[in-house]
Amino acid sequence: MTSGSSFQERAQPIIITASHIYDYLICPHKVYLDTFGDRSRMNHETDFERVLWERGMAHEEDALKQLNLAVCEVEGEGFEECEKETLRLMKCGEGLIYQGRLSAASMRGSPDLLEKIEGESRFGSHHYIPTEMKSGSAYEDEEAGRYKLHYALQLSFYADVLEKVQGIKPKTGNIIDGESRVVPIDLRPFEKDYLEHIAEIRDLLSGGAESEPCIGGVCGQCHWRSFCLDWARERDDVSLVRKLNRGKRNVLRKSGIRTVQELAGLGKAKTLPVFEGISAKALQQFVRRAVVLKRGEPILHSPVEFPDRKLEVFFDIETEPLEEICYLYGIVERKGKKQRYVSFFADSPEEEESTWKAFWEYVSGLEDFQVYHYTSYEKTVLKGLSERYPCDLKLFDEFFQNSTDLYALVDKCTEWPSHSYSIKAVSKLLGFEYSERDPGGLKAAMWYIEYANAPEANRALKEKIVRYNREDCEAMIVLKDWLARKNTELQRKKRSGH
Repeated sequence: MTSGSSFQERAQPIIITASHIYDYLICPHKVYLDTFGDRSRMNHETDFERVLWERGMAHEEDALKQLNLAVCEVEGEGFEECEKETLRLMKCGEGLIYQGRLSAASMRGSPDLLEKIEGESRFGSHHYIPTEMKSGSAYEDEEAGRYKLHYALQLSFYADVLEKVQGIKPKTGNIIDGESRVVPIDLRPFEKDYLEHIAEIRDLLSGGAESEPCIGGVCGQCHWRSFCLDWARERDDVSLVRKLNRGKRNVLRKSGIRTVQELAGLGKAKTLPVFEGISAKALQQFVRRAVVLKRGEPILHSPVEFPDRKLEVFFDIETEPLEEICYLYGIVERKGKKQRYVSFFADSPEEEESTWKAFWEYVSGLEDFQVYHYTSYEKTVLKGLSERYPCDLKLFDEFFQNSTDLYALVDKCTEWPSHSYSIKAVSKLLGFEYSERDPGGLKAAMWYIEYANAPEANRALKEKIVRYNREDCEAMIVLKDWLARKNTELQRKKRSGH
């Protein structure tokens, strides 16, 4: 193996689960690390992950009630006892089996529901198809009818196990989504992908395939994030370059480029080499990012423009993603050298609509203003809320017509000596410091969940949330001023001919 020294030898037989498919699609190396990695080097589970699991279980119970499904829940001590009970219920022809346990060869699964349908099997004139209950949508793109791949492949896994158990392979499976809709999925178009992925997973779990970390956007929520980042930094791995994915890294490695330093060295050549699978434009961008990483200072490489307005509005929202609640609208107004913070806070989920109305009442009083936000998240959330609550659409359009997405400028016109271009990461490089050691919207959401449960007892948590929100807005001010200053320098250099 090529993943480092802190690994454990496999002592148990290979067991493949549906979770391996989800993990593999996100990062193949996570599958390997979860099997062979030194667990003492894992990051601790976050409060958000714990609550996410609890909410997932609550969602299943709510969905069963809303759909009025009469289920037979499997009970027992340990997997083997529950599996025996599941098989007994299948032989008896139970209509809906909840939380069953099944295994076949090296595969072991816990499908949320097993639904009885007509059709000959080892159990007689009936067999079962799998149903999974998810808190999100079943679709990657509902309008195009494109399902989430990992949902379809997890159902394919259970169909595979069911074939070995009952002697007939289900052609379909169901997803019960976050809105308690039953979405049937034809599994046959996914068969080829499923077989390829399950073979690759088996190779990883057996130690028959090599695996190494590849730093990417998905690393942020992974238990192995610190381990993999340390691994990449120790080796100056080229995946530290932003948006340079596993496939492109493999292309570069075939040409002998394994480190950020080696990639940055291409910048000295008069013309860049040609790599199959990497466009000339992408390669130029990767080389520039590698150079910036080695120098340790951000650059503005393309001009930016800011409108001249009397009032600048630096805008940030806070949401609770599990319940999809927008509970805080925060603004730092800047007029000349004067700044003030304005916020609209929902002390409970029930106050979401009244907070929404208060925010738009504030917006209606703004004149000659320019809004600054970071990423398109604010616009996406507010667009969704405008479909739920009354809103002056003309005012809504005016607000976002007079807005600038600072992230879009950062992504298009700058490079930073960081893998992440989050507002936290870039503002830190400019000297801005947050009060919290490891700030983030998910952490704030956890504070809000605790606060909303007992507002009087948790006033200090509300203050922390508001301070975090204000600091996000202040970080944007630091970034906007840096962009404006660097733009002035860039224009000066162009006029002088440098």
